[in-house]
Amino acid sequence: MSPDEIFPIFFGTWVVLGIISFIIFFLGKNAQLKRKLWPPFVIGAGVLFIGFTSAMGFGGQALYIMIPAVVLITFLNLRSTKFCDSCGKTIINQNFLVKPEFCSKCGEKLQ
Repeated sequence: MSPDEIFPIFFGTWVVLGIISFIIFFLGKNAQLKRKLWPPFVIGAGVLFIGFTSAMGFGGQALYIMIPAVVLITFLNLRSTKFCDSCGKTIINQNFLVKPEFCSKCGEKLQ
């Protein structure tokens, strides 16, 4: 398949993943479910991104930059996102150097 044929599939996949993740991780209140689904979702999205971009022709030397960048972004997403057991809020810490400790909505200590 050519990149022009792959791009609509790539775009559609990201729209669907965005909607699903918004419903589960931002509208949902079940912190236990969020905590269980978050790592495979983030890792899967990273692998999918690399796969799609590689299929669209961004291979070879571009992968030497893309793979470490995706691994770093995945690590930072896993480290900076927590879920409050008390209110179910998804907390995304913008300061990647420090893990969030308390819920910004209800003030409870995070796991």
